[in-house]
Amino acid sequence: MKNIDDNSAISEVMALLMLVLVAVSASAAYYTWIADLQEDVQATGTDVAETRMNNFMSEIEVICYPEYTYYNTDSNLDGEITINATLDERFIQEIEVLVINKALFNLTNVKVKAVSFGNGGFDWAALHLRRSNLSNHDRKLMDREEDNDNCPRLNGDMIYFTSENKTNTSMKFITDEGYPYFALNGTTASGIAVNTTNITDLTQLHNPTYEIGDIPEGEHGTGYIYLLINNTALPLDTALKIYVTNDHGIDAYRTIQFSIQ
Repeated sequence: MKNIDDNSAISEVMALLMLVLVAVSASAAYYTWIADLQEDVQATGTDVAETRMNNFMSEIEVICYPEYTYYNTDSNLDGEITINATLDERFIQEIEVLVINKALFNLTNVKVKAVSFGNGGFDWAALHLRRSNLSNHDRKLMDREEDNDNCPRLNGDMIYFTSENKTNTSMKFITDEGYPYFALNGTTASGIAVNTTNITDLTQLHNPTYEIGDIPEGEHGTGYIYLLINNTALPLDTALKIYVTNDHGIDAYRTIQFSIQ
C-alpha cells in the first residue's frame, strides 16, 4: 500500500472554504438569472398589456361632428344667452354619436355620456329626449327616468320639439342636421308653439347618460345627446367631452368644440 504525503493533501479548512465559495458563486449566478428573467417577464407583460389596450381602443371608433358654431343667438343684444318673461333665447342642440364596433366580439351595454364643458361659468344641461313613434322627427322631452307620468308638461300637455312656427317665448331646438324647430304642446299635426320660459328648474331634467345598448361585432350603434345651452355670456368658445362606456370597462371619448358668437 502506498502512503499519501500529508503535505500534498487539501486541508479540511481549505476544502470547506472552497465549498462556501462555490455555493456563494452559484447563488449569485442564480440570483442574477432570476432577476434577468423577472425583468424580461415584467417587460413582456407590460408590452402585452399596452398592446391589448391599444388594440381595444382601436377597435372602438366614435364619430360625430367635431364642431358646432352658432351666430345671432342673442336676440335682445345684451351680450348673453338668457331667459326672461317675454323671450327665451335658450336652445337645445341634438348631437348624433356613432359608435363603430371593430372588435371581434360583441359590445354590451354601450352608453354615451356628456361629461362637462370644463368652464365653471357656463350653464348647460344634458336633457333626455325620446324620438316619438308617431314620427321620426318628433322629439319628446322626458324626465331623467323616461317616465311618461312624470315628464315635464306645459298646461297639462307633453312637450315636443317639431314646430317650425317660431315664437319669442318658445325654446329653440336644432337637429343634428341643422334644422330648427321649437317647443309645442303635441305632435306636428295637432300641436302649437308654447311658452317655455317657466322651465327653469333643470335639476330633474339633467341626464347626461344616454343608452345605445348592445353593438354586435362589425356593426355600429347610434346615440343622441340633447344639450341645452341655458345661460352664457357671449362670445364663448369651449369644448364638450363625450365618453363612450361599455361592460368591458374601457372608455373611449371624443371632444366637440362649441363656438357661440
